[in-house]
Amino acid sequence: MSDSVVNIEDYICSVCREIFDHPVSLPCSHTFCHKCCFMLKKTTANHQQYHCAICREVASSFHRNRDLDQKLSTLKAPCQYCSKLLILKELRKHTETCISQSAAKPPSRPIILTKTLSESQQKALELAQAGANRSTFTCPFCQKSNLTCTHLRHHIKKHHKQEDQQRVCPICSSMPWGDKTMVSSNVYQHIKRRHQFDYDTFVNYAQNEQQMINDAIQASLKESS
Repeated sequence: MSDSVVNIEDYICSVCREIFDHPVSLPCSHTFCHKCCFMLKKTTANHQQYHCAICREVASSFHRNRDLDQKLSTLKAPCQYCSKLLILKELRKHTETCISQSAAKPPSRPIILTKTLSESQQKALELAQAGANRSTFTCPFCQKSNLTCTHLRHHIKKHHKQEDQQRVCPICSSMPWGDKTMVSSNVYQHIKRRHQFDYDTFVNYAQNEQQMINDAIQASLKESS
C-alpha cells in the first residue's frame, strides 16, 4: 500500500483546495479538512450546525474520516514542482516550501489545442476567453449559455464527455485571477474538482481567489439560513 501512487486530485479539500489535513466527514458523506469544516459552522442560541459547502445539507456533527486519514499516511504522489515522491501527509507541507517552486512556474502563455474546432465550438471558446459573465456560463463545447456551475458540470457530463476535453474553463476565465488563455487538459474533471459549489454569486471580485472562496462560503451559509 505504501508504494501506491495516486491521483492527487482525489485527495484535495474542496474548501481550501489543498491536500486533506485531518479529514472529517459530514453525514452527507462530503469530506473536508478539520479546520475547513469549522468554517462551515453556524452557531445558534441552542446548538451549532454545519452547512455542507457542496450540497448545503445541514448537520449537527461530523466524524473523523479514519479510512481517508489512513490513506493520507500511506499513499504517495509526486511534488508538482520537483517530482519528488512523498506520502500525501508530507506532500502538503513539502509543497509549501519546495525550493523548485519558483523555478517551476513558467510564464503564462496560450496552449494550442490539438483538435480543430467546429464553428460553434470556436465561438464557445471565444466566449469562455472573454469572461464577461460571472454568474452563469457558456459551455466550452457548444453555444449553450446561462449555465450555473452545477448545470455546466451536468451538461458537459451528459453531452460532451466523449469529446476532446482540452478547453478553456469559462468559470476560471471569468474571474479577475483567471487566465483567459489557459486551456485545461480535461475541463470536465477540472470543473468537477475545482468548482463544486456556486460561490460566484457571493464573491467580491476585488479579492484574491482564496479570500473569495472563504467569503463565499460564509455568505452562502447566511443565505441558506
